[in-house]
Amino acid sequence: MRSFRTALPLVAGVLLGAASAATWIASDVHEAGAVGTRFFDLDTQEKLSGGEQKGTAITSQGDVEAGWVTAKTTLTKGTSVWSALARPDGSVLLGVGNEGRVLKIDAAGKETIVAETGALAVTSLVEGPGGKIYAGTMPEGEIFIVDPNASVGVNPSAPAAQKPKAWTKLASDHVWALVYDKKKNELYAATGADGKIYRVDAAGKSQVHFDADDTQITSIAISPSGTLYAGTSSKGQLLAITAPTKSEIVQDFDGHEVKAIVFGPAAPAPAKGAKAAATDGGDTLYCIVNEYASPPEPPRKLGIAVKPPSTTFDGARPTKGKGQLWKIAGLAADGRGGKPEKLWDDKSTHFFSLTAEPAPKAGGPVVYVGTANDGRVVGVDETHGSSVLAKTESRSIGAIGIGGAKGSWFAGGDPAVFHRVTGVGGADATWTSKVLDAGLKARWGKLTWRVANAPATAIEVQTRAGQTSTPDDSWSAWSPAISAPGKVTSPPGRFVQLRARWKGNAGAVLRGVSLAFVTDNLRAVVTEVNVPTKGALPTGLPSSGTDVPKKESTIKLTWKVDNPDNDKLAYRLWFRREESTIWRAITKDDEPITATDHTWNTESLAEGWYRVRVEASDEIANPLGQALKHGLDSPAFIVDNTPPVIRKLALANGRMQAEVADGVGPIARLEVQIDGKGPWRAVTSTDGILDDAVETVDAPLGLTGSHLVALRAYDAAGNAVTKEIEGK
Repeated sequence: MRSFRTALPLVAGVLLGAASAATWIASDVHEAGAVGTRFFDLDTQEKLSGGEQKGTAITSQGDVEAGWVTAKTTLTKGTSVWSALARPDGSVLLGVGNEGRVLKIDAAGKETIVAETGALAVTSLVEGPGGKIYAGTMPEGEIFIVDPNASVGVNPSAPAAQKPKAWTKLASDHVWALVYDKKKNELYAATGADGKIYRVDAAGKSQVHFDADDTQITSIAISPSGTLYAGTSSKGQLLAITAPTKSEIVQDFDGHEVKAIVFGPAAPAPAKGAKAAATDGGDTLYCIVNEYASPPEPPRKLGIAVKPPSTTFDGARPTKGKGQLWKIAGLAADGRGGKPEKLWDDKSTHFFSLTAEPAPKAGGPVVYVGTANDGRVVGVDETHGSSVLAKTESRSIGAIGIGGAKGSWFAGGDPAVFHRVTGVGGADATWTSKVLDAGLKARWGKLTWRVANAPATAIEVQTRAGQTSTPDDSWSAWSPAISAPGKVTSPPGRFVQLRARWKGNAGAVLRGVSLAFVTDNLRAVVTEVNVPTKGALPTGLPSSGTDVPKKESTIKLTWKVDNPDNDKLAYRLWFRREESTIWRAITKDDEPITATDHTWNTESLAEGWYRVRVEASDEIANPLGQALKHGLDSPAFIVDNTPPVIRKLALANGRMQAEVADGVGPIARLEVQIDGKGPWRAVTSTDGILDDAVETVDAPLGLTGSHLVALRAYDAAGNAVTKEIEGK
């Protein structure tokens, strides 16, 4: 999305969740070859996001441009926002939890309680005939009629006066969504945990309209052509309810819940004399789909008198999921013929709210998504472009309204805050990066950026630095602003933050932000060198006729390194006999290796005890003369590529007598086989312990008559020898 500069709208529920201050640590670093200089390159939406936005937006093309300016109201009478409804007078009603209230935020930002339901949360608000306001709640499955002009004081000692009687109580625990059908003068309620849609008439009488093959119906909407659509959880299906008890599966998503459904506006009529644009015809539906590690579960039924929990929740699950935004165009009245297309997804958070742009403009958003874990409002266009329009202090965005009598607005939960959009850009528009982590204490170099659609000096940038991952009093103050790329004056530190200000030019676009830095060079330390110390002796005895495993002369060397500044490292390897002081090269000095393992062929080495040295150098990542090195020697290990020798083998009186010797030793295993068949069976030495380079055997075999006896011997390096004898 190149620009979001259109009218803005916002709509629906918010999440209750324990606040958790997030520290954003960046890994957006690249190195400038082998010279030690590194750069924070902030050139994508992901890298530019995560900090603070005030009157700025971040696009999927990696631009920061002027965005929403808002006036906020911190809610004192609600913890989280679940639902919202804009009123003709510019006020907005909010359904909140954990208090189960309906609040009104007037055009001036004043907060008033208009209803106390006694429920845990007001999950849905919808306007019916004559301006009547319906409020759906959970977990008692009640629907209330709310007077938007009421003003209710908080007086727990007089609950009867403050808690209106429910207009109707459904036979389900949770009312997740309401929609009013103006043509039929009927209210529909999406419920759980039994997955039913209820149809409620003007008198409050309800009956089951549809019973889904799922546990929850979490979203519901009526298309411009009059078809009722519903989204389910935990199967994540989108259904078209074509008649009572009948449905068409429009889409079975690869996710657990269809959280919200909205419809796009009808295509505008062509100008006089102009040819109508080609369209798919039918209705265009947008929905958000969430995927979790396991299917979402609703809150437990608490009972009216239960004290609200000390921590908040979102009505589905407290853990993060993944969100998807889908468009399905060309839907016929029976729900068929739609063409599904995924417009956007985010693997870092699931989604909570969705609303459509009432009057889309070319290149602008068609829908707006509120995230559930990082408090963002994101506009998405038809080309799959996206723009982060707001990043709030709230954990979730539960309601978004675009356009309306007093413009656009949105509401967040945990903490609960209402934002009214008052303009775009402005003299105090700023973008602040997330905290960038150099990994070690760093000296800052040149800060560069580019400005589009305005003079190069239209944006000024500041920096601050510190040694803690969250800015505090120990950090430096913001540096003097610079209006052109230049040297950073902030003091050295491990962490740094950037802040850009728009100097009143709403058309300016910031892109290509880059900060050079150099960290203190710390030596990489080799902490462990591993050499296989024994040959690969078989763990089971092969059956008759099996060949002796071939002993490989190669050794797999591996090592571990503590690399505090994550430099690319070069390794050199040497070896020596244990009795020697001369180290001989395994690798070429001018051809170091960069992997932390090496296969070494020892075929030409004499038998004996050896050690290997591994040296790590950070020469690749540092200027000539500034590289640091560290080496570590391995424990002693045997190189033995020759098998033992069976010096003597005899059979007498049913006993086998043998002598086996190895040049290095010890003898590690002895086994026999009779007549070339049957399993190999272990025998031991005369003293019962295999621990010497020369071992004797005097083993009773219990044989009579003529037999062929094979003896197989292994040394500690895995070399094997076999010898046969025939005895009578």
